[in-house]
Amino acid sequence: MRAILMVLILANVSAAGEPMERLRARAALALAFAPPTYAEQHAKALKAGKPLVVFVGQPAKALAGCVCVACETFPDMAGEGVVVGLPTGTTLRRIDLAGKPSEANIRGAIGTTPASLMATLPVR
Repeated sequence: MRAILMVLILANVSAAGEPMERLRARAALALAFAPPTYAEQHAKALKAGKPLVVFVGQPAKALAGCVCVACETFPDMAGEGVVVGLPTGTTLRRIDLAGKPSEANIRGAIGTTPASLMATLPVR
């Protein structure tokens, strides 16, 4: 996805005749502010041992103690929904929630409250 974004920016800017320095700066900014991909967030959730919350067909919401990402579509999910991945050590166990569930419903699927999730985060 980021590679496609970079190609589109380069093609658009080079056609306009902008200097290469400016082109590189625009590409770097675009990549810096690009939303994280599902693959990046999946790896992050596994590494941190945190739940992965995938908002399908809707914007992602921040949930304390979780790794969140938005996707337009997701395998075996028809329409809008939320897919929760619970860490099991080496993989994530999937729980599907249809529509636009509330934070309370998502946390119910996770099986914890915000306070207990926050308590498991390492102190820095």
